[in-house]
Amino acid sequence: MLGQYVNHLLWWNNKINLVSRDVPRETVLNHVEHSLSISGSNLFKEADFIIDTGTGGGLPGIPLAILRAEKRFVLNDIVSKKVMACKHIASMLKLKNIDSYMGSLKDLEVKPNSIIVSKHAFKINEMMEMIEGKPWLGVIILKGRNEIESELESIKLHLDVSVLDLQEGFKNPFYDGKAMVEIKRKG
Repeated sequence: MLGQYVNHLLWWNNKINLVSRDVPRETVLNHVEHSLSISGSNLFKEADFIIDTGTGGGLPGIPLAILRAEKRFVLNDIVSKKVMACKHIASMLKLKNIDSYMGSLKDLEVKPNSIIVSKHAFKINEMMEMIEGKPWLGVIILKGRNEIESELESIKLHLDVSVLDLQEGFKNPFYDGKAMVEIKRKG
């Protein structure tokens, strides 16, 4: 089913920019694999609800929803045509565990036992401002390793942050400089 997802994503990407224009299939497959790296996180394993914010073309949410049909996913983006494309892809794949929300993460209802995931869509400090006061279990962000420290500096919340350097686990130049950031509340 992941191959079908890639086919649909590439088809939609020719219509609207979901990943990047003229991206080769091999690169999209790398993005899918990168998205699936979240599934190894204990935060992901513990969560019942996963909010993929800044989803774009459904990354990381759709590959994770394919992998873990027992979990509920919300694909969130502020761009309506991206949400529309994701809804269509999920429908074509007959994924029953996906909902969507077009609008700001700040306005999205977060259920208890939810995690929020994102792939290169937010600065950590800006995301934390948007979800302050919401009942999230954790946050997992895939992003460039060089960006993390400066984005954490201005956060006033007491957080437990761990950073996993992905280039150590994957022997593929695609992962050079990439990391997975896991965030939980302290205490």
